[in-house]
Amino acid sequence: MFMFSCCQSCQDGQDPNKNMVDDESLAVYPTILAEQALSTKKEIEVYQDSRAEEKTELVASAPTEAYTEGGEALTTFTAIIVKESIDDDLGWHLDLLAKSTAWVADLSESQDTPLQRYNASVPPEKQLRVGDYIKQVNQKAGSVEAMMSALKQDLRLEIVVQRPHVYTKTIVKGGQSMGLALVFGPGSASIIIETVKDGVVKQLCPEVRSGDRITKVNGQRGTSDSFLQTMKASESVDIEFSRCGP
Repeated sequence: MFMFSCCQSCQDGQDPNKNMVDDESLAVYPTILAEQALSTKKEIEVYQDSRAEEKTELVASAPTEAYTEGGEALTTFTAIIVKESIDDDLGWHLDLLAKSTAWVADLSESQDTPLQRYNASVPPEKQLRVGDYIKQVNQKAGSVEAMMSALKQDLRLEIVVQRPHVYTKTIVKGGQSMGLALVFGPGSASIIIETVKDGVVKQLCPEVRSGDRITKVNGQRGTSDSFLQTMKASESVDIEFSRCGP
């Protein structure tokens, strides 16, 4: 079941894309979140599947590995889930802020969902985890809209999963602007870096780039609101970044 939420500016009839927060450290562009976004090609925050009661056929391909410059293994694998009904819900929360990949924000605590049953049937290296990226669903790649359509409509789901490249940096502002333009949705569990401009992040952490996600601040998971508040208020902050691939 698709569940979308509208941001307040959308409900008020305003254009959220023009509602930029004027801040010395962060330029923030709220995301348009609405059900009609699938047809209007505007950005969506969260796709949510709740618990399912039906049985599934669960298969996982052998993982393949790529490597970053530092030698860290990045694993890509394919999980196959066969639903008995198109109404079956998978039991996860996907962050759909990006246009080409979905990010697994959370998994249901219930043990009786297709994804939980899948995870119970495969070894740890083939299990879906919070923080993974969904790159392809049933040969549909490069478009979150197309992948979400396949997840909803198809009985047999062949899902290509990418483990994230995660790194943490300590940012000491020193009175400077962070120089980040950010995309986020209300209540979303991550923030996407749209642009890295001149500022302390570009100076101290040149490896940070457009498309990276902020997934933890000072070692804590949270929401976009809590992340922004901490980053604005703190002179020094530890930020965990996540990237789909090296």
